Amino acid sequence: MGAMRNIGPSLTPGLRSAARYFGRVASFQRNARAYLVGTFLMGLGHGAVWVHLNLYYRAIGLGEETIGRLLASSSLGTVLMAIPAALLVDRVPAQFVFAGAALGYATAIGLQLFAPNPWTLSALAVLAGMSFTVHWAAAAPFFMRNSTSQERIYLFGFSHAIETTATILAAVGVGWLSRAVAAHLGSEVLGLRWALLIVAAASFSALFAFLRIDSPPPSERSRGLLSYLKPKDWRLIIRITIPSALVGLGAGLIIPFLNLYFRDRFGQNPFEIGGFFAVSQFFTVLGFLSGPVVAKRFGIVATVCLTQLLSIPFFLTLAFTQSLHLAVLSFWMRGSLMNMNHPLMTNFAMEIVGPDQQSVTNSLRMLAWNLSWMVSTQIGGYVIERHGFSPPMLMTIVLYLAATILTWIFWRDRRQVGKTVEA
Repeated sequence: MGAMRNIGPSLTPGLRSAARYFGRVASFQRNARAYLVGTFLMGLGHGAVWVHLNLYYRAIGLGEETIGRLLASSSLGTVLMAIPAALLVDRVPAQFVFAGAALGYATAIGLQLFAPNPWTLSALAVLAGMSFTVHWAAAAPFFMRNSTSQERIYLFGFSHAIETTATILAAVGVGWLSRAVAAHLGSEVLGLRWALLIVAAASFSALFAFLRIDSPPPSERSRGLLSYLKPKDWRLIIRITIPSALVGLGAGLIIPFLNLYFRDRFGQNPFEIGGFFAVSQFFTVLGFLSGPVVAKRFGIVATVCLTQLLSIPFFLTLAFTQSLHLAVLSFWMRGSLMNMNHPLMTNFAMEIVGPDQQSVTNSLRMLAWNLSWMVSTQIGGYVIERHGFSPPMLMTIVLYLAATILTWIFWRDRRQVGKTVEA
């Protein structure tokens, strides 16, 4: 018995932290657990789109500039839906909001695989963007209503980790399946099409998980558009959204083209690219899960600024290296560092605004990020097609630096936020 007592203390630092973390996860409410299941299924579709849809576009003969326009169309859907989504979230029970978003997203993925021309593809990309916007606009207020203050930062991080885990499975699964089908049918296009259809079906099945959420009708049915556009503190909301806009502007220049980067610069095939993205998402999951622990020690603001700065050397390596091994390692590390920030900043924004402003603040952050992304994806596709991948990467570094500096200037007086959350 004494030996058992002596073993425990030597393991307590790691074990205690892990036990507390997974204790928080185990305590999630029933509605939160149903949401996480649906998000995993929907995340399979989102992950396949993120990793493989551009490769499908290339396989059917589209160039980077056209692909950039299609990516911008998805962001246009987000821009168009950002404010209406905030209205919807406070008027319709959450289960129907999430289920409708899953249905729209799955439909958009499936129909894109049979669209006859780029104009139809653009319209379906708009639908996909609108559907995913509704999902994420509803998520943050839903978390606030279905978690305690001690659980919340873990729920934000764990939900992102769940979706990223789905992306890993989609990246590997779609890559493997598309290669197998292509070998059997003799067509890369058919291989990617069948694999993407399967994950579209998985996204469709998410609506059944979301319908298990037991959420009462929102109480504030009478709020109209003007009440959303007249929050108590516009200055606060603008300071929240400007750094998001700069990060979105930088990300849109290069991030959606990284699968083409590995294909064009290093000659990799969809299966190999899917493997790179799968491992990248594994590192991203670690970032999401460790974010709350790091933020507890340093605060959310310092954690966000530090990780953004640390990602810059890896971006420089991606811009100039001709070594596949260095490029892949830098891709993994950059993604882990930058993606750690998303749930932390969302949680930070929800904590510093009032409950009556959470929906509109979350929607405006998404609007700012995606409006910037919509513009920069078109610029990125244009520049890459004519000048290669290095120039947009350097532009992205400048924009990330600006976002980091402004984040610190705006929020250094709130750098204690996050430190008080028990890990």
